[in-house]
Amino acid sequence: MKDEKINIVLRILWKGGVTRVAVEEARNMKSTLVVYRHAGTQYDLSNVDLKVLFAGEPKWIFKVLTSIYASHRGEEATVDLDRIIKASDIIKGPSLFHDQFAGITGYLRKIKHGEDYAVYIHETSLDSKGIKWALPRIMERKILEKSKLIVTNSKWNREILASKGFNAEVVYPGCYPKEKINLERQKIVLAVSVWDSGRRPEIYGEISKKIKGKLVMAGYWTRQDTLNEFMRKYKDVIITGPISESKLQELYDNASVLIRFGFNEKGPGMGVLEAMGVGMPVIVNEGLGSKELIKDNGYVVKDWEEAVDRINEILEDESLRRKMSINSWEIAKELSWKNHAIKIRELMEKKLN
Repeated sequence: MKDEKINIVLRILWKGGVTRVAVEEARNMKSTLVVYRHAGTQYDLSNVDLKVLFAGEPKWIFKVLTSIYASHRGEEATVDLDRIIKASDIIKGPSLFHDQFAGITGYLRKIKHGEDYAVYIHETSLDSKGIKWALPRIMERKILEKSKLIVTNSKWNREILASKGFNAEVVYPGCYPKEKINLERQKIVLAVSVWDSGRRPEIYGEISKKIKGKLVMAGYWTRQDTLNEFMRKYKDVIITGPISESKLQELYDNASVLIRFGFNEKGPGMGVLEAMGVGMPVIVNEGLGSKELIKDNGYVVKDWEEAVDRINEILEDESLRRKMSINSWEIAKELSWKNHAIKIRELMEKKLN
């Protein structure tokens, strides 16, 4: 498949890290971004060869089924099984499927046409507990067994996959490291995510009460009721809601530290990588995959109380903040989208016939 155009396959063109990775792969690999449903995105799509396969809203039956597993994510996150199945008769050629649900398409193509495929696992379900997760675990296992290449976004995910008998290649998501970073920053603490109850926004609210700076929470909220409840309780936190890339870049350039908590969230979190690319110190907890990227450019903390102490330490010690800023930037230079795209293409050419 050398020099052949690769399909980057994405179920939903939306917000969040999965979309960002797929968009940047398509742009930097000069590949086709194949999308099953366009749900609106703030990401720049210039120089992206976009192909949307289906129009219209998700069917109610799939909204209901998805809500059993991820009601906190809202209806836009619906897993469109009908589109996933139909796409198996449309997509042709070497393809990288983003997440195990999109991977169903690759699995069906392999069964029907003998066509090899690759899958990018952002969050494996193989370590999920309980009867409710039995079907997703079985499904993911079958998809991984047939795939020619498994890519994942953290060593944590790779270790879980290895414990279940699967060999995965780690290719971290990327960023666009700035040519020059701003070392004169304001006492702003930034948190960037797609916000839902599973991300426990109340932790950031409690942190905001005890830091010696202003907390800004940037990004889309999946449910209005979750946002309303948070704003009622934490009136001093600045909430941006959906934010353009240019406005987000302004925040990255001016904030002193980025904070991000995860709760068994094995991926790194795009905000962490983007913050490093502009030279921001980063504070994360043990429950987030980006702990693997924190060396002398920030802290990995055990809880939000320790996060408060570390935030204030960075805000009050200008020399420490500058040193961590430069260290973050240096690490990010190796994690560019260009390098990410090169690694993905090399793996695809090596593993897929």
